[in-house]
Amino acid sequence: MEDTLETARQLLEKIESTEDEDRYRDYRDQLYGLGPEIIPLLREDLSHRHPSRRMAAATNLGRLGHLEAVPGLIMLVNDPQASVREMAIFALGILGDLAAVDAVLGALHDYDADVRYRALVALGDLNYAQLEDVLVRCMGDEAFGVREQGLSQLRKVASPKAVAVVLKSLLEREVEMQQMAEEILDRIVPKMTREHYKRLPEQLTPRERRLILNYFEARNLQEVYGTLWQRLQLVSRAAAAPRGLDKYGRLLNNADEQPFLMHAYGRDDVVSQLVDHFTDPKASRSILLVGQAGVGKTAIIHEMTQRLVELGEELDWQIMETNTSELISGTRYLGDWETKLKEMAEAILKHDRVIVYLTNPNDLLGAGAHSKSDENFADFFKPYLQRGQIRIIAECTEDDLKKGLTRDPGFLRLFRQVKVHEMDDAQTLDVLKKRLVDYRVRTDYTITAESGCLESVVDFSRSFFTRSVGPGRACDLLDALVDQTTRNLEAGASVLLQAENIPPCLAEITGISLDLLDDTIPLSLSETRKWFLDRLVDQEHAVDTIVNRLALIKSGLGDADKPLGVFFLVGPTGVGKTYFTKLVAERLFGTADRMLRFDLSEYQGRFAIEKLIGSPHDKDREGLLTEAVRNQPYSVLLFDEFEKADSEIFNLFLQILDEGRLTDARGNTTDFRQTLIFLTSNLGASRASLAPVGFGEGANEISGRIRHKLDEFFAPEFLNRLDDIVVFSPLTEAAMARLVDIELAKAFKRRGFKRRNLEVDVKKSARKWLEEHGFSPRFGARELKRTIEKSVLTEIGRQLISESGPHENKLIKVSLTEGRIAVNIEESTSKKAAVPREPRAPTRIETT
Repeated sequence: MEDTLETARQLLEKIESTEDEDRYRDYRDQLYGLGPEIIPLLREDLSHRHPSRRMAAATNLGRLGHLEAVPGLIMLVNDPQASVREMAIFALGILGDLAAVDAVLGALHDYDADVRYRALVALGDLNYAQLEDVLVRCMGDEAFGVREQGLSQLRKVASPKAVAVVLKSLLEREVEMQQMAEEILDRIVPKMTREHYKRLPEQLTPRERRLILNYFEARNLQEVYGTLWQRLQLVSRAAAAPRGLDKYGRLLNNADEQPFLMHAYGRDDVVSQLVDHFTDPKASRSILLVGQAGVGKTAIIHEMTQRLVELGEELDWQIMETNTSELISGTRYLGDWETKLKEMAEAILKHDRVIVYLTNPNDLLGAGAHSKSDENFADFFKPYLQRGQIRIIAECTEDDLKKGLTRDPGFLRLFRQVKVHEMDDAQTLDVLKKRLVDYRVRTDYTITAESGCLESVVDFSRSFFTRSVGPGRACDLLDALVDQTTRNLEAGASVLLQAENIPPCLAEITGISLDLLDDTIPLSLSETRKWFLDRLVDQEHAVDTIVNRLALIKSGLGDADKPLGVFFLVGPTGVGKTYFTKLVAERLFGTADRMLRFDLSEYQGRFAIEKLIGSPHDKDREGLLTEAVRNQPYSVLLFDEFEKADSEIFNLFLQILDEGRLTDARGNTTDFRQTLIFLTSNLGASRASLAPVGFGEGANEISGRIRHKLDEFFAPEFLNRLDDIVVFSPLTEAAMARLVDIELAKAFKRRGFKRRNLEVDVKKSARKWLEEHGFSPRFGARELKRTIEKSVLTEIGRQLISESGPHENKLIKVSLTEGRIAVNIEESTSKKAAVPREPRAPTRIETT
C-alpha cells in the first residue's frame, strides 16, 4: 500500500508541475488506476493550493465512488478556478448524492459556460425532480454548448410545457439542434392540449413565430404539425391574411407595429433627408446610417417609417425590418438560402415602394458562405442594388463598419453613407423632455419630472452608461427610472420623477453602493477606513490606497476614459492580497461575488490569448474575460500571479489601461471603464510570509526591493500606466492573533452554531496553538481556515452528532490538552447564548 501511495504522490507532483493538458489527463487517469487505496490522499488534495491537484482529486473521487467526499466537493463548487468548479460538479453528478442538488443548482448561474454545462449534466445524473423546468430556463443561455446540452436532455424529459423553447431551437444554426428539436416535437405535440396552445402566443415573439413558420414551410412540416401550424398563424382570434413580405421580416408599416415605433426627437434634418431620398424617383441608392451606439439610428428609421406612412394609403409604403439570421432561418441544404432570397426579391419587385431595413448589414459578407463556395448575401444583393430594384436602409457603428462592409469596397459604394453624430447635453435634455410626453401616451401613468431631475439623468448617464452615447444612454436611464418609480402603482396614477431617486435606481442597475452614488449621503472616509482595517490585518497602505480611490469615484473626479482604478498588489503568499480584492468588491458592489478572478498561471502557451478574448476560428466560444465583463460590466477584476502570464497578455492589457476597453477575437469591443482592476504578484517579495522576530527589513527597504524587481521584469510603458503599486507586508505576531480571532468569528457564524444557539468559549492556549499551526512561512495565513476546520470544527461536529441531543443553548469549551485541541460540551450558564460578532472572535476568551 505504501508503494501505491508513493506512486500517487509522485503523480500528484507531476500534475502540479505540468502545463500540458494531455499530460495532465494522462497523469490523472494513472492516478485513478491506482484504485481506492489513494482516497485519503485525494481527500487531502481537495484543499490543496494548486488548482490542478484540486481538479484531479475531485475528478477521481467521483470516479472512485467515494460518497464521503461529497461535503468537500460541495465546497469546491465555489472554488476560484472554473476548471475546479467544473470537475467538482462532475464528481457530484457521478456520486448521485441528493445533498449536492442545491450546490449544483447554484452553479447554473456561474459566469463560466463550461461550469453551467456541467451543472446541467450533473442534474440529469442526480435525477433532479424539477429537471424539465431547469432545462427550459437554460435554453435561453447565451452559450451554445449549454443550450445543446439542455435540448439533449429535453429529449428524455420534455412535456408539452417545453414546446416554446423547443420551437425556438428550430432557429438554431446547427442542423443537429434542429434535428433534436424536431424529434422532441414529434413526441410532445400530440400531447398538447387547448391550454398549451392558448399560452403559446405569450411565449413567442411575433418575430420568433414568423421564423418558425418559415422553417415549417422550408421543411414542409405544415401537415405534420397541422394544428400547431394553424395556431402559430393566429395573430389574434382571427386567421392572419395570406403571407407576403411578412414571411421574410417585420413590416413596420403595419397598424399593429405603429404603436411600438420610436420617435427621433431632434433629428428632423436626418429624417427629412431620408424621406426626400426615398420619395425621389431619381434616387435609387441604398442608405447606410453610421454612428455610435446610442445616437438614435433605429429611432430615425422608425420616424422615417411613420412619415412615409403618413403620406397616404395610396402610396402604400412597406418597410420590412429583417436581418441575416432571419433570412437564413429554415434553410438547411446548399442552395436553400439562394432560393429563399430569390423568392423574397420576387415578392419585393411586385411592389413599387418597398424598403428593406437591415439591422446587421456587416454580416452580409459572411452570411451564406461555406467551405465549397464564397458566394454570400452581399453577392446576391449586389446586382439588385446596382439596378435600383431593391433599396436597403441599414445602420451600424464606425467600428462595425471597419470590420464589416469595408472588406468589400465595391458593395459599400452602393450605399450612400449618412453620418449621425452624438448629441450634446442640451440636445439630449430636449429629447428627454419630449420623451416624457411619450410616456403619457404609451403607459397608463401621467409622468412629470421635478426641476433639475432630467439634468441629473443626463449627468449620471454620462458617468455610468459608458457603452453608448447621447441621447441613447440618457434615455436608457430615464426608462429605468420610470420603471422603478411606477413599479407596483395602479394604472392612471400621477408620477413625479425626482432627482433623489436616480442614485437608488443606478444602485439597483449597477450594484454600486448607494453611498458612493448619492451626493446627499456623505461618505465617511474614517469609517470606510475602519471597515477595511477591521477585516484586513496589518496592511494599512493597501487600505489607505483604496479609500483614496473610493473618494475619487464618489466625487466623480476620475478619468472617465479609463477603468475605475488599476493597482498592482505585490507581496508574499498568504498575506491577504486576494482577500483584499474581495473586500473591495463587497464595499463597492455589496457582495464579494462581484470579484472575478483569473489565475494567469493558467494562461500560458499559444492559446492563452484565445482563452481570454476568444478564438477567431470558433465563433461559438467567447473569451472568458470578455464574456465575464460583458455579462457583468460593474465588477472587480483580479488577475492573480500576473508575472506568469504569456507575454502577449501584457500587450493585451496595454489596451485596457490606455483606452478602458478591449477588442475580442470577433472584433467586438468590451468596455472596462466600470471595472476596478487588481493584479497580484510575488515578484521581489520575501519568500517568508511571516515577519521575522527582531531586526529585519523596514517597510521602505521592502518596498524599494520589490519596485526594483518590478522595474527589471516589466516594461516601463506598462508600469507607468498603473495607478499604484501596493506592497503587502509579511504578517506579524499581532496580526496572526487578530486573524485567528477573525476566522474563528466567521466559523462560529455557520448555520450549525446559529440554529442550535451555541455559545463558544475558546481558551487562550487553544488560540495560541492555532497561531502556531495555522500559519506557515511559505503560505502565510492560507492554512488557517483548514486548520480551524480540521482541528476545531471537525471535533465539535463529531461530538454534536455522536452524543444524544438536542444540543441547544449549550456551551462549547475549546482548550488545549496534551498538545492537542480538546472540545467539551456542557450546559450554558447564560440565559441566552450569543454567537460572537466579527471581527472579534469568541464571546468568551480566557485572558489569563
